[in-house]
Amino acid sequence: MTTEQLQHVMEQLVPIISRAGEIVNSYLKKDKQIENKGTIDLITAADKESEEFLFGRLREVFPGDSILAEEGNTHEGSSGYTWVIDPVDGTTSFAHGFPAFAVSVGLIDSDKQPVLGAVLTPFFNELFTAYRGGGAWLNGERIHVSKAASLSVSLLGTGFPYNRRSIMDRLLKRLGAFLHNCHDIRRTGSAALDICYVAAGRLDGYYEEGLKPWDTAAALVILEEAGGLSSKFDGSKVDIFVPEIVVANPNIFQEILDLLSKV
Repeated sequence: MTTEQLQHVMEQLVPIISRAGEIVNSYLKKDKQIENKGTIDLITAADKESEEFLFGRLREVFPGDSILAEEGNTHEGSSGYTWVIDPVDGTTSFAHGFPAFAVSVGLIDSDKQPVLGAVLTPFFNELFTAYRGGGAWLNGERIHVSKAASLSVSLLGTGFPYNRRSIMDRLLKRLGAFLHNCHDIRRTGSAALDICYVAAGRLDGYYEEGLKPWDTAAALVILEEAGGLSSKFDGSKVDIFVPEIVVANPNIFQEILDLLSKV
């Protein structure tokens, strides 16, 4: 798609993701109907209703596109483009009433490369958007990654995967190394938010393993259009279907990779 076509797609997507955010917010003060998908992996009524709405509207507005959604809704289209949906990224936070959760909708091309993304934080009403060649935006204002010059002065983000109990030693060793070498670390519980926060300069870098494509598909194009860099832990090209990612401003990106290689 051309930049102009992607812009038109974004104009159609914004009211759709905004409505999904309203659905999620509506559950904040009523029964969330929390269920366990795994030992520490949750699903709520908000996840289900948000996904059903997004799935239905995207099929209606973009009938030729495929759809891949976290809670199991899929559709095989013919256009070569695929919508990747996380109806509530940060479900654990949402279930506990902690406001760090998001609705994430990304579009990838036939090469599985993100070309458009929107990440909405319903509680704070912040909408991060970007499409290839169009820059990155937060509520209509242009955003850019930070200018932090070194890891030592950087605020990082990270997360812990659902299988963390089986890989605790590795996680803690890595966390300790970064705590020793950066200014501090934050954890929102939402990969989409963490990546968008790097794009907006609120974090200087972020790393995490154990991710799924719906965690990163939308946020990655926002990060890249904001001037950020991304890769797998070994520095090779990022792949949303490979469960690890590093993102950062260009000044500290290599420092993060170098530290990861040591631990």
